[in-house]
Amino acid sequence: MLIKKELNLLTELLNIEGVKVSHKHQYEEIGIILKIESNAKRATKAVAKENTCNICGTKSDRLHQNHQQIIKDLDWGEQAVFLETNRRQFKCGKCNKPFSEELEFAKERRRSEKLKQKLSKQKRQKKS
Repeated sequence: MLIKKELNLLTELLNIEGVKVSHKHQYEEIGIILKIESNAKRATKAVAKENTCNICGTKSDRLHQNHQQIIKDLDWGEQAVFLETNRRQFKCGKCNKPFSEELEFAKERRRSEKLKQKLSKQKRQKKS
C-alpha cells in the first residue's frame, strides 16, 4: 500500500483538476492502473451533484447506478497508464431515460483528454 506522500505525488503528476489518486496497481503485462476519485477540496464540475440529460436537457440528481470505467491515459515512460474511476448514471425526471455523467477529463469514453490531444498532434505531424 502506498503512503499518502506517494499518492499525493501521483495526483500531482496526473494533473487532473478535481481528482486524486487513491490506489495504484502495477501489472507486468498491462501497465499501471491508478484508481481515482473526486477530491472535494479541488472539485469543480467534475463531481457535480446533478447532471444534464443528454436526451431532453433536463437537470437531474436522481442517481440510477454506478459503473467502474477504465480510461487510457498518456504512458509514463514505457508503462501504459490506465485510470479506473466510478462513473455515475442518472435517471432523468422528465423523459425517464438513464444517462451517464460527463467526465471533464475524459469526454471521449475510453481516452483521457491529454491522450486525445497527443494522438491528434501526432496525426497532424504525420500529414505534414
